[in-house]
Order: sequence, then C-alpha cells, then structure tokens
Amino acid sequence: MIDPSDLIRRASELAEHADHEEDPRTHQRLLRMARYYAEIAEREKWVAAHPTSIASVSELCVKK
Repeated sequence: MIDPSDLIRRASELAEHADHEEDPRTHQRLLRMARYYAEIAEREKWVAAHPTSIASVSELCVKK
C-alpha cells in the first residue's frame, strides 16, 4: 500500500511544476499526472478505511 500523503505531495509538486511550464502539451500532461496521483491517493485512503477480510472475500465465492 502506498502512503496517500506521499501521493498528495507528489500531485502537488506536479501541479506546481505545470504552473511554470510554457509548453501547453507538457502543462496538460503534468496536470493529468497530478490528477491521477490524487485519484490514487483517494483510492488508497478508501482501501485503508475499508480493509478486506478473508470472510468477505470468501462470501464472493459462495453461491447463495
């Protein structure tokens, strides 16, 4: 699992770098990367808050 705070920090760095980028394509690419890092951080936070147990995974395999 990746620490969400590291991902948020990296997203912030990428967005800041994009603000100083003159090439529009590079600017947009850096902003997309920053959004992607932020999305991953949100997913990691959710996973940490909702841990998967063996029992919950087993329920998926049992036919009802």
